[in-house]
Amino acid sequence: MTSSWRRPVALLTLALAIRLLALAVAAVLGAFPEYWEPEVLARNVLEGHGYVYPELHTMYHAYMEPLYPGFVIGVYAVSGRSTVALGVAQCLIAAFLPLVIYAFTRRTFGETAGIAAAVLVAVHPALTGYSVKFHPFVLDSVALPLVALSLLRLYQTPSRINGTLFGVALGMCVLTRPTVLAFAVIASAYLFASSAAQDLRRPLAAGLLIAALIVTPWVVRNYLVLHTFVLTRTNLGYVFWLGNHPGTSGGAADASDPTSTHSMFETAPVELRERVLSAGEIEQNRIFLSEALGYVKEAPAEFIWRWLRKLGYFWSAAPYSGKRYARWQIMAYHAFYVGLVTAAVAGLWAAWCRPVAGQGPGLALALLLSASVSVTQALFYIEGRHRLSVEAMLAVPAGLALARLRKRFRPGP
Repeated sequence: MTSSWRRPVALLTLALAIRLLALAVAAVLGAFPEYWEPEVLARNVLEGHGYVYPELHTMYHAYMEPLYPGFVIGVYAVSGRSTVALGVAQCLIAAFLPLVIYAFTRRTFGETAGIAAAVLVAVHPALTGYSVKFHPFVLDSVALPLVALSLLRLYQTPSRINGTLFGVALGMCVLTRPTVLAFAVIASAYLFASSAAQDLRRPLAAGLLIAALIVTPWVVRNYLVLHTFVLTRTNLGYVFWLGNHPGTSGGAADASDPTSTHSMFETAPVELRERVLSAGEIEQNRIFLSEALGYVKEAPAEFIWRWLRKLGYFWSAAPYSGKRYARWQIMAYHAFYVGLVTAAVAGLWAAWCRPVAGQGPGLALALLLSASVSVTQALFYIEGRHRLSVEAMLAVPAGLALARLRKRFRPGP
């Protein structure tokens, strides 16, 4: 094995070992498997019912994006519906996230910073925990940084192959976490405005076209099934309403419920609940969207204030979050997160005071991804897990801080 491969393989091995250990511990403690909606979708497909999910007294045909449910279907199909096989497959995918962060940070701040950032992600307790839950975030947390990495590669080395890789990464990410579109638009505009725009135009445009071609079959399928345009899901109105109505707490669950199992919909006015429950999939979406937009128009100042408060919840801790976890788990994660944020802030300060040659594009893309995803998500509702989709990007500047700290105490190469 060449020296250039040893560190990535070591990082992959470390991350995979930690996640497989977490899987074994969760199984022993009875916390595995933990099912979410995609598992129901997968079973419905395998049992011949189609890509459907029962919700609010109707059957949804585009309840959520298809990439993660498709992944579950594939693993179940070849493993005889083995939850252990699905857990191991998820651990393997999640173990690649430190490699993505390593590659991104190395291109931005250098080798030592890349290793430090990757180790932080490899041992991240919440990312490790979610790698064994049957939830789309196991893909989201890898797909979003992968789009940023592919775009950084394209900027640094404009070529058809890098444009293609960016397009594939973006298209697949839209099919699991469409909030990436905000980042794609802003980042593409930023790169078009850069000094290398002339070399970037064709491969970047080709990448965007490839992404559109990847998403198009899902859009066409939705139109054929639902007879209307649906980009990725039909409950967009519902998730927008969850975070934008007079009684919202900012989350999906009733904040007064100590178990976090009662939805905000159960607290809605009786008249609204009756209208929704008597409607079909598309009409329900329209009702929720109309209600939420009506609230925005009637109380724009309150809407903006709630949006900013939810943005704060995204990067801190909402008062209603963490009810499903033991106190020690919450404290352990918060301690790690405070340390990660502190190191990230120190890294940003270090990059400002003593910049690394060529750090600009990578640092800008890391900040753009984190900002665009958080601002977009805050338009809807916020749960603690939403930050995990981009929390690994905090390790990028944190890696620089740790690299500078190492150099201070261990000068030399």
